[in-house]
Amino acid sequence: MADVDSLQNSEEAVAQQRQEAAEKAREAALEQLRKAPLADTALKTQRRVEAKLDQVRNSTNMREGPLPEVEELAISLLETGLLHPPLVRETGDEAIPYELVAGFRRVAAMRLVDEAEGEPRTWAFDLRVGMSRREALTLQFAENFHQRKPEPIMFARAVRQIMIEDPALTAAEVSRLTGAPADWTRGALKLLDLPAIADRVEAGDLAFTAADMVRRAISTGRVDEREGVELAQKAADGEITTGELRRAVGYVPPKPEGYDELASELDRARWEARQNGAADRAADADQRDWESGGHVQDPGYGANASGAGPVDPAAGGARPDTSGGQSAEEAERRASELDAYLLGRVLNDLADDYRELLGIVDDGESFQYAFALRPYERVAALRMLARKLLESDPNPPAELSHLARA
Repeated sequence: MADVDSLQNSEEAVAQQRQEAAEKAREAALEQLRKAPLADTALKTQRRVEAKLDQVRNSTNMREGPLPEVEELAISLLETGLLHPPLVRETGDEAIPYELVAGFRRVAAMRLVDEAEGEPRTWAFDLRVGMSRREALTLQFAENFHQRKPEPIMFARAVRQIMIEDPALTAAEVSRLTGAPADWTRGALKLLDLPAIADRVEAGDLAFTAADMVRRAISTGRVDEREGVELAQKAADGEITTGELRRAVGYVPPKPEGYDELASELDRARWEARQNGAADRAADADQRDWESGGHVQDPGYGANASGAGPVDPAAGGARPDTSGGQSAEEAERRASELDAYLLGRVLNDLADDYRELLGIVDDGESFQYAFALRPYERVAALRMLARKLLESDPNPPAELSHLARA
């Protein structure tokens, strides 16, 4: 029961840690919301105006590709009217006094209605008074970003354009203004400094994740820029796989959030379960000996049942130090590292099919995968592979024949 209690306590501790992490993340999000806005865009006065479409200048639409379902929206405009007018800002030009900020699809449908009717209508628009060019770009970008995450290079160019309009803005501030993740913003911007790689991403030949992996390798000095660009070009041309690219740039998967804390808690629980199990087995042995009328063992030998190690008679009954000066935690950590090494060797030497399923292309990646797992996941993976290998073994050991038949 001690094993069960210890593992249950461990599971409860891990669940508590996850709950605390979720609460911490929520509090961090609330703290961001409590900060004062970087701009007063949301507080600017908005009023309704009317204009023909030739009085509204189109700005650059950050959304790629054709606008969807424009014909259906045009029919809806005729049947139910314009429920949400497009957003515009003032240009200061008397001939074309407004610039479109948001609502490109609605304007396309309105234009289609004008074409069908053969006469331009006067349409309603929402005017945000005093909106700057930078604010317009930011608002337009935020609207498109939350509707559909944009292609990274287009995203980076839009962010750079916003920063050109307002040089005082940092990448983190643009992220806050648009609601985009700060790390994503910085990574995309830095990729623009490698145009040969950025062009392949923009062309759709190279995944952004692969390009960013190369960029990080260049920035940390694992490869130089020439070598990084060459590797990215090979990956884009299909000459090397993503796995081979990862290996070439020395990529190591990041640990999951909270990995060290959770792994430490699970290792501690496993150690306690093992110690408690040894103590329980010793107590059971003593009880059986007592019930059978046996004599109590010599303390020097009885202590060995608790897992404390053999007694050295030459040392006057003292037990030899077999720990090498290691703490229990250090011993468990090293044991877990040996589990990872063993898993990597099994994947390399005996489990080709599973390497392919995991997308592992060489020996180095097998060990990267093994060491990226949590300690208890390594043991589970080893046992799963052991069962599969046993099932395919034509001559299983006699001691395991019952498992081979299961």
